[in-house]
Amino acid sequence: MDQATWGFAGVVLGSLIPLVSNWGDHRRQRRERRGDFLRTKLERREAFELEHLVEVNQLLRNLRRHGDELISAKQPDPRYSKPPVNHAERCRTAMREADAALDAQVGFILDDMVRELVKVAAERITDRAWTVYTDAPATFEEGMQRGTLGIGVYTALEETNEAVQAAYEAITMRVRELYAGLREPRGWPFFF
Repeated sequence: MDQATWGFAGVVLGSLIPLVSNWGDHRRQRRERRGDFLRTKLERREAFELEHLVEVNQLLRNLRRHGDELISAKQPDPRYSKPPVNHAERCRTAMREADAALDAQVGFILDDMVRELVKVAAERITDRAWTVYTDAPATFEEGMQRGTLGIGVYTALEETNEAVQAAYEAITMRVRELYAGLREPRGWPFFF
């Protein structure tokens, strides 16, 4: 090879080295940006999931409380003072609102298992409350005389408590998983 060819090869190689270096830097920067994007996306999803799990937990507690209040509105305990005249209507309204609020948030739970357990618990709470409210004896004393206070729809209390407890435990476990580092919800495809 003559000197001109070597000179030309040197110029070509000299111009290729910065291009290769720039290409490597560009790929590294792309990987870093992609990593930052994925971390940010994961953090946002975790914050979203935690917020909704806490909210659903509270809404489930409200639904349960309003369900118990609806049942007690039908059969107030004679040991306490008589409730106001419009107490039953307020309890029915509060129960409907609590059920609607929980129903609106359940769909935002990302974990399929937790979402299903919350749905079952909400169903059991509302079914029991409305069934007892509509089918129970008019007064506590009437139920005592007929001997029906401990049977029928009242036996659903144990099933309701089990379903609600399972939902609370699932919510608690999922929150712990998020804080412990197991981030992907079960049953949810996690694509980037």
